[in-house]
Amino acid sequence: MREIIDFLTANSTVFIATSDKGQARVRPFQFQFEQDGRLWFCTARHKEVFAQLQADPRLELASTAKDMATLRLLGQANLDDDMAVKRRIIENNGLVRSIYGAADNPEFTVFSVDHGRAVIFDFSGNPPKQYAF
Repeated sequence: MREIIDFLTANSTVFIATSDKGQARVRPFQFQFEQDGRLWFCTARHKEVFAQLQADPRLELASTAKDMATLRLLGQANLDDDMAVKRRIIENNGLVRSIYGAADNPEFTVFSVDHGRAVIFDFSGNPPKQYAF
């Protein structure tokens, strides 16, 4: 899990894929942090992605480093509207704070990926590293 967290911390822009009535949907997100083995992200309740994750929590995300090393992660979103996590994000992320203002904004919500499978691969010729968490 440490290598996944380190990769996401260094390459925090990820692209998350969800399903919308059988159609794949992909959009950029920002990895926030890991806490207690949970990978945290945030969004707004009015966005289509939130409705998609409510209907089908399965997701896949990908992130690529400057050297083209790539992380792919398959898991499920846990729509846990944790106020302490929301406060931490607002306090530490100026962009999110500029959008939502405060942790108690009713539109601001968070979700985590608590377990899943991941692979990190590059073009070195070495085999991909696979993880389950």
